[in-house]
Amino acid sequence: MDLEQCYRTISEAASEHGLKPLEPLSDDEAAAVLDLARVVAHSVERKAAPLVSYSLGRVLGDADADVRMAILADAIARIEKAGDSTSGA
Repeated sequence: MDLEQCYRTISEAASEHGLKPLEPLSDDEAAAVLDLARVVAHSVERKAAPLVSYSLGRVLGDADADVRMAILADAIARIEKAGDSTSGA
């Protein structure tokens, strides 16, 4: 299964439960989410990366693309800064 098939599978499951289909991430959003996961995995702990990514997705909801990108960038910067301050850097 590739990423596109995975999106379709999730969309089908959502539709069967009365929810709107999943909208695939843009390339920029995908890169930002992967960056967020990397930062969380290294600044918090590995198992936090998918949990934070999922939680942020819930927060972003139906926000438009510009707002999603701004919040992702802000979250990454804040988590990196917090990680730096706890590591003594």
